[in-house]
Amino acid sequence: MPHYQYTAFSNKGQKVTGVIEAISPQAATQKLKAQNLYVKEIRSDSTKRDRELFPFLSNILYRIKRKEAGIFARQLGTLLGAGIPLNEALTDIGEQTENPHLRKIIQEMKQQVVEGKSLSETMKQHTAVFPPVYESMIRVGEATGNYEPPLKRLADLEERNEELKARAITAMIYPMFMLAISVGVVFFLMTSVVPQLSDLFSGFKAELPLITRIVIGLSKFFSSFWYLMILAIFGSIYAFVRYRKTEQGKLKTDRWIMRIPFFGSLLRRIQVGLFCRNLGILVESQVPLLDALKIVSGTVTNSIFANELNAAAQQIKEGASLRESLKESVILPQMARGMIAAGESTDRLAELLIKAAEILESEVDSSVRRMTQSLEPIMIVVLGGIVAAIMAAVMLPMYKMTEYIK
Repeated sequence: MPHYQYTAFSNKGQKVTGVIEAISPQAATQKLKAQNLYVKEIRSDSTKRDRELFPFLSNILYRIKRKEAGIFARQLGTLLGAGIPLNEALTDIGEQTENPHLRKIIQEMKQQVVEGKSLSETMKQHTAVFPPVYESMIRVGEATGNYEPPLKRLADLEERNEELKARAITAMIYPMFMLAISVGVVFFLMTSVVPQLSDLFSGFKAELPLITRIVIGLSKFFSSFWYLMILAIFGSIYAFVRYRKTEQGKLKTDRWIMRIPFFGSLLRRIQVGLFCRNLGILVESQVPLLDALKIVSGTVTNSIFANELNAAAQQIKEGASLRESLKESVILPQMARGMIAAGESTDRLAELLIKAAEILESEVDSSVRRMTQSLEPIMIVVLGGIVAAIMAAVMLPMYKMTEYIK
């Protein structure tokens, strides 16, 4: 059903803006009149239309950060905990929200709440901003009549997940930065410095050293076919992305990534840490284990782990325990499996899952620090070796030229 943005005034003369769902502008106007609102302007919601027609582009243009969703959950939990009605709380938060795209979604949610829908139902219609974990935990709040605890847990969950992802990004930024510098230095030497020296050596009748001939040959290749190299790099990236979009390709590339020394184990810890924290929070919020496992499997980016969780959910549905269904997992470390077993035995599953997440997050921190400390000297040695090889290729013939002149 179409969505419309409106500007209206209340009986008290207050300006009201928002988004409403209706079959036509006339129907939208009638809905607003029924709420004692006098419509000044009503128009089609272009943002909603663009999100439906251009989903990939809209992810960039209308991006809402996970941090912003977490702040919204914390603000809403605080206001509802203070006894403010849901529709008024959504109005207040919408007016304070800086991101215009999130503000529109909040206004649309508020309109749906006014029309009689529950908060969980409105969130279900915006899964790009509020994933299924929101709907499930809000349903718990609706059942108990207390929204504040699940909303604050969701805010905490978003913060911790963002922290863990930030650590992963930090682990990748430094080596990529050093690699980019190394490639840039080599490219500059090969396309600017070596060609000039090659012209100098061209008049040198004596045979050039092997290393010099190799460097000059590479320099000519770089200078003549640099555009082909760039096309090959981007073509390879494009082919890799397309291959990963296939089910078989994602499985194979995920298996390959997990085998990369150091990075594979680091990404594995991050995945398992997110799994343990998300599942722990859901179980703590009294979401049924089977539902919680299905929700968490949808948030896992590693296809191998996601398949293991889906298989585990099927086994639990048939009567198995969580530890039995995950005992053959190749992703979960022994520590996590032990925590799950102990949690089920002592009826402290949520507590021990969160504890396992904290241990894994600590290991990720230590791994990132070790990697940063180790990669710096390695990259310096590699870059120094490349520059030294080029300098040797330059200096050896110059030394021979000096001998020849003598």
